[in-house]
Amino acid sequence: MAEPVQTASSPPEKTWRASGGRRVTLSFIFMILLPFYVSIGPMLYQRVSRGLWLDAVTLAVFGLAFSLLMLLVLAQLVHSIRSRVDLGPSSVKVVLPALKRGPIPLFRFNNRDIPYADIAGVDTRTEVYGGSLAPVLLKSTRLTLTNGDRLVLGYTDSNDTDDIFPYPQIGAEIAAFSGKTVVDHGVVKRSIQKRVLGVSSAADENQPLTTGEMAAINTSHRRNVLGVVIGLVLLVAVGITIDFATASRTSFVDLAGSASTPAPAPAKKK
Repeated sequence: MAEPVQTASSPPEKTWRASGGRRVTLSFIFMILLPFYVSIGPMLYQRVSRGLWLDAVTLAVFGLAFSLLMLLVLAQLVHSIRSRVDLGPSSVKVVLPALKRGPIPLFRFNNRDIPYADIAGVDTRTEVYGGSLAPVLLKSTRLTLTNGDRLVLGYTDSNDTDDIFPYPQIGAEIAAFSGKTVVDHGVVKRSIQKRVLGVSSAADENQPLTTGEMAAINTSHRRNVLGVVIGLVLLVAVGITIDFATASRTSFVDLAGSASTPAPAPAKKK
């Protein structure tokens, strides 16, 4: 976890950024995976040139999954190298991923030096993505500027206590420096499709969920997960039962019978 670095100045300044160990580790992982990823192209060409279409399709699917993995590792590496938040005496400098199209950071960054006098407010809210089967709760921290611009600092998972950038804490620090109060807008339901595509949320999606609605989501989630577990257990039990019922009797060696039956005597030569 990256700890804020405090310098000897008045008022105190703080800096949040990824640790050197994280940057080195991600670079090491990316460099190890890179030769294997590059070799997929020649292997795919060899299979296509020899007419091994089934092997080529299988390798292409594997290459697609590998490409997504490499993209995520590279995005995390760039994010760890570039991202930084500096709280100065008169302004905050942020170099953070631009999150206009969802909570997953890629390669577009906001690089801004914002005076505290230009900050109109600091807002937080918890957004629920997904259905009742596997809902995901992410807390967003956002700056509202006097000119109407809105800058999302980032998203945090309430279940993850080891964030490199604790955005709610950073938002509270910025609010303290600018003389504002952090306003929490509660829990809202968001569409992950609209978020990924950058579509603005409807009016009903900005209405905070009530305690009863959250309890209903949690109850439905527990019920659906329990149903999935029971279904998997039943499938395994049915598979084992069918396997035993349809297995050939001659495929099992009768050890007791073979041990009690004497071996036939060898035929005498004439």
